[in-house]
Amino acid sequence: MTAEFNIPDVPAHSILGLSYSGMHDSSIAIVSPSGEIIFAVSLERLSRVKQDGRFPQLLLDQIPWDKIDKIALPVEESYHCEIDAQSTHHPLPLANYSAFDRAHKDDFYEHLKHLNKELCFVPHHVSHAASAFWLSDFETALCFVYDGGMANEEWFGGLFDASRANNITAIDRFGAQRYANVTAVYTAVTAVLGFSPLKHEGKITGLAAYGKDNPHCDRVLKHWLLEPRSLDGLLHWENMYSTTEVPKLTASIKKIEALKQDLVGVSREDLAFAVQKLAEQHVIEILKSWQSTGQELGNLCLSGGLFANVKVNQRISELGFKNLFVSPPMADDGTALGAALHVASQGEAFAPKRADHVFLGPVSSDHEIEALLASKNVQTMTLDESLSPAETVAKLLDDGSIVAVYQGRSEFGPRALGNRSILANADDTDINRSLNEKLNRTEFMPFAPMCLKDDANSCFYNIDAVAHSAQFMTVTLDCTEMMQTLCPAVVHCDNTARPQLVTQETNPFIYDVLSAYKALSGKPAIVNTSFNVHEEPIVCSAEDALKGFFESGLDYLYLAGHIISLKENIALENQYLKQKITGLRHQVSHYKQQSAEIDFFRKELNEHAALVKKQEDLLDARAQEIARRDQADQSSGKITSPLRAIINLFK
Repeated sequence: MTAEFNIPDVPAHSILGLSYSGMHDSSIAIVSPSGEIIFAVSLERLSRVKQDGRFPQLLLDQIPWDKIDKIALPVEESYHCEIDAQSTHHPLPLANYSAFDRAHKDDFYEHLKHLNKELCFVPHHVSHAASAFWLSDFETALCFVYDGGMANEEWFGGLFDASRANNITAIDRFGAQRYANVTAVYTAVTAVLGFSPLKHEGKITGLAAYGKDNPHCDRVLKHWLLEPRSLDGLLHWENMYSTTEVPKLTASIKKIEALKQDLVGVSREDLAFAVQKLAEQHVIEILKSWQSTGQELGNLCLSGGLFANVKVNQRISELGFKNLFVSPPMADDGTALGAALHVASQGEAFAPKRADHVFLGPVSSDHEIEALLASKNVQTMTLDESLSPAETVAKLLDDGSIVAVYQGRSEFGPRALGNRSILANADDTDINRSLNEKLNRTEFMPFAPMCLKDDANSCFYNIDAVAHSAQFMTVTLDCTEMMQTLCPAVVHCDNTARPQLVTQETNPFIYDVLSAYKALSGKPAIVNTSFNVHEEPIVCSAEDALKGFFESGLDYLYLAGHIISLKENIALENQYLKQKITGLRHQVSHYKQQSAEIDFFRKELNEHAALVKKQEDLLDARAQEIARRDQADQSSGKITSPLRAIINLFK
C-alpha cells in the first residue's frame, strides 16, 4: 500500500470530488474554479486492491484542505422514489414494478460527518454526464448515461441536454423500479459464465465475437431482462461501508446452477453473443426513439458503466452522429471528476478546456526513483549514445521484446494509455497467448493497438467521428486490410480493434517510440496493454512498477529514463518472486483457515439439521397421535382441548 503521493499545486477555492458508495470504485478528483483538472485518482491505485470501495481516507489524508472550498458528492443526499415516473424513450417497461429500497444506510452518512467542508450533492447520472461533456470540446451535445444504478438514486440512466451556455439538464430518465436494465442481465451472464461480476464484463465482450445467433438463448435473456425478479438471489454485497474489510460482490453458486438450467445446450460463446447483441440493440432502440422526435444526429457523449463496452460504443457511432465522445473514466470512479466539474460549472470563472489526456494521478519523483533503484541495487542498461531512450525502446520492440513503461503521472480511468503500459510488437498473433500467460490473465479480445493519430485513417475505417474518443481506447473500429496484414496481433476475429491514437502533444515519449518503430519496421501500430498482473490494479508508483515487472518476467522496463533488463537482474527477480511466493503462502494459509472454519460451521449446521429433522419426525408422530386421540374422543363423546394439544406439541 502506498501511503503518500504527490499532488500538484492546488489553486485556492478548488472543488474536491469524492466518489464513495460503500461498494466499489472509490476515488477523488480536484478541479479548480476555472474547470482545470488538477488531480484525479482511484483508491485502488494506492491501496492496491482492485476496485476498492472502502472510504478513501487514504486519499483524503493527503488533501491540502486549505485550498478546498467545497466537496462534491456524485449522489443524491437522500432517496426519493418516483415509481410512476414515465420514460419517453426507454422501450421496455417492466410488467411488474421491481420494488426495493435503494437508500444509503446510516453508515454512509457516518463517514460524511467527518468532512469539514460544504457538501454539494450532485445527482449520480448528472455527474456521469458531466465527466463526458466537460472533457469534450462540444458546445452542445446529447448525453446518454446508462449504468447499474446507485444507492439514493431512483434512476439507472437517462438522456441529458448539455450546452456550455445552459449546463446539463435531464431530457428523459429511466426509473430503476419501472424499466428493464440491460446491465443487470450482462452482469448475470458474466457470473453464469464463471467470471467475476462487475469486473470481467469486458471478457464477455471479447468472447461474443466467437458466438452465433441462438433463438432459445435470446428468449431466456429477454425473460431475465423483463422479469428481473428471476435474477433475485444471484448477487450479494459483503462488507458494505466497512472501513477495514474490502466490499465484495459475490455470486450465489446455487443460483448460478439454477440459471444454467435455462441454458442447457447453449455454448458460452453463444451466450456471450446473445447478451452483447441484446445490449447493442437496446441502446440503439433508445437512441432511435430519441431521433424519431425530429432530433438531428449532432454531438453525442456517453458515460456510465454500460459504455465501458467498446463494441456497444462502435454500434452507436455507426448510427451517424456527427461526433461521439465517451467519458475516459466512464465508470463510477469518474463521477468524482464529474461531480467536481458540475459544482465548478456553477461559478463565473468556469471555462473548461478539451481533455486530450487523463494523466491526472500520482507520480514518483526523479529523486524517489533514483533512491529506489539504489536501494534495490537495480542494474540499468548503458544506452547507446547515438539513440534516444525512445529509439532504444523502439528497437527492443522491433527485436520482439516486451517492454513495460513507467513515466509521468498515472492515468485516471480504466485504460493504460502509455504512462503505465506494457508494449510489444503487433505482428505476432501469439503475443496474446504468451503475454497473457506471463500476466496470468484470461482474455478473449486481443490487446489494443497504439498508433500515431496521423496514421489513423490508413489503419481504421470511420475514424473521424470518434477520433477524440479513440485517444482514450473507448471504442472499437473496423480495421483496414493494411492493419489486418501488418498488425494481426491487435485485430479481433471480427476484424475490429480498440485503438489508442497518440499525438506528440499528449505523450511525447510514446509518440517518439511509435515514430521510431514505424521507421524501423514499416508497421503503424504496437501492442498496448495495462501494466498490471492478474487481479491487481494498474501500477501506480515506481515500486509497483518494479514489483510488477519482476513478478511478470517481462523483458525490459522503461522507468522514467532508465531501461532495466530482466536478464541483468536475475538475483533481484528471484528476490521479488520469493516475496510473491511468501505472500501466496499466506493467502493459502488464510484460505485454509477460512475453509476449516467453514467445515466446522458446516458440521455444526449438519448436526443442527439432523436434530431439527429428528424433532420434526417427533412432532409429526405426536400430531398423528393427537389426531388419532381426537377421533377416538369424538367417537366416545369426549372433548379435548385443541389449544393445549398444540402448546404441548410445540413444547
